[in-house]
Amino acid sequence: MDTLEKLAQKNKAHQKQQSNDRFSTVAMILVLVPFLFGIAIDVGAINSSLNFNLWLYGFGALFFGLLLAAMGDLMLFSRWLKISGLIISQGWFIYFWAFQMQSWLAFVPLVPAFVLLQIQMPKIKKQAEREKNGI
Repeated sequence: MDTLEKLAQKNKAHQKQQSNDRFSTVAMILVLVPFLFGIAIDVGAINSSLNFNLWLYGFGALFFGLLLAAMGDLMLFSRWLKISGLIISQGWFIYFWAFQMQSWLAFVPLVPAFVLLQIQMPKIKKQAEREKNGI
């Protein structure tokens, strides 16, 4: 009976690890979506401004997406809320960065994400301390 309980615990830990891996994969695909839009614009599949620079767009898209994903990873929200926020923020970014060419407006979603992160910082630190102590 003890062996079955240990096996059940290992299976549960393995399933949790697989779930975390799937979530990370989905998040990284969402981070790369604006970059894929940039490639589509560059090859002419999507019409945009005449002054489109793929290198600048790609750098901005990766900077925005990776920074937002890093802040989102630390936040204490449910996974679905994090993914929904990432989708909305990436849509905002694509619209203003690729189609309107207003870079200052494209990066606006980083401000509320940073403010939310700062508000949650004490709770995040407490949770990290508990995990460090093994509680």
